[in-house]
Amino acid sequence: MKTKYLFLVPIALAMLIGMAGAQTQYDGALSITNLSVSPSPVMAGGYVNISFQLYNSYDGWLYSTNLQPSASYPLLNASPLSGKVIGIINPGQNSTKYYNYSIHIPSTTPAGTYTVTFTATYFVLAGTGTVIATSQLPITFYVQNKPEIKIVPESSQSAALYTGHNQTITLLVENIGYGTARNVTVDVSGGQGLNILSPVTTFFISNLTPGSSASEPILVGAQSLNSTYIIANVNYDSSKFEQSFSSTQRINLSVAPAAQFSINSTGGGAGVGAADVPVNFKVTNTGTSDASEVQFTLETTYPITPVSSTAYINNLAPGETANLTFLVDVDTAGVPGQYPVTLYEQWKQPNGAENQQFTGSNNYFVPVVTPGLGISGIIEGIIAVVVVIGAGVFVYRRRMAKKPDNHKAKK
Repeated sequence: MKTKYLFLVPIALAMLIGMAGAQTQYDGALSITNLSVSPSPVMAGGYVNISFQLYNSYDGWLYSTNLQPSASYPLLNASPLSGKVIGIINPGQNSTKYYNYSIHIPSTTPAGTYTVTFTATYFVLAGTGTVIATSQLPITFYVQNKPEIKIVPESSQSAALYTGHNQTITLLVENIGYGTARNVTVDVSGGQGLNILSPVTTFFISNLTPGSSASEPILVGAQSLNSTYIIANVNYDSSKFEQSFSSTQRINLSVAPAAQFSINSTGGGAGVGAADVPVNFKVTNTGTSDASEVQFTLETTYPITPVSSTAYINNLAPGETANLTFLVDVDTAGVPGQYPVTLYEQWKQPNGAENQQFTGSNNYFVPVVTPGLGISGIIEGIIAVVVVIGAGVFVYRRRMAKKPDNHKAKK
């Protein structure tokens, strides 16, 4: 029977090119049986091995059968497969023949479901003559790829940190891999010269698809000059929780010089009902950069009202000191006591951007007293020193009291 129809093969192949598009009742006669796809799971960077048999549901033979594979990008682009002419297929199960294919999966293949379709083209001898027909044989499998989590600052950070100041750094948690990351946990800690001030230092992200990211702000205080870093311990799972990954990453940060202010109150108390009372401060730049166009603003609480609440300093170099004086009134209905005031600072630095303003604030207490009494801030400082010294003397005396016993023990 095979010899009888061999002369039809060249004719049929020519006919398949031009006639395969027409639908017939013989389309779909072939189906896949005994399918095997390995390994499981299919991993990007490896191979997928496909093996199957064919079942002919038509009650007659199929002639000059041709199997042509096709697949979505990038499967067959990296591992091309040629078509096969498998000839005649008997009716029913063709159990003596397996069709085997091995396809390389590129390591950059995103995780997901992929389909390889084998298009079978053949002809049958029908009562009306030779008929061209096709069967679509799709094989679907899931490709698993490895996610990769990387932690970076969200924006260019060449001079975002300044010595001695607390600032917010936004970290970008990125999935630069080709698989979905599940249960991403990031735990951050400060490197040398960097304090993590945020109450929460561990972040959880349930799902990060390839190419996606999440922003996590943290408050830090930089004490070192030039550079510092954040340590991030990262843990996450693969998309189907079949693999776990971990890494320790160092996020380098630059630290620029900055002005810092040490401000001490040197004025006295204000009497109830007093007007234009001077409130004095001594300001020292204890930082490592000049501060220019410095503006100080005093904010008060009742019963204290500012009359002259702003002071300016053209430039304050590191180590330099300047005196500030503000004028306040005290309401006549005020009650003697300690009342909080806040001193806000705003300045520019040579290493800042053109319009960049640096800011800070300090809190103090101004004593309001009964008219006719004066309370000096300097005396308050002396009292504080005396308390500290007194505590030291007390400890020293206790230690001295024990010494005779020690001498006796030595004897």
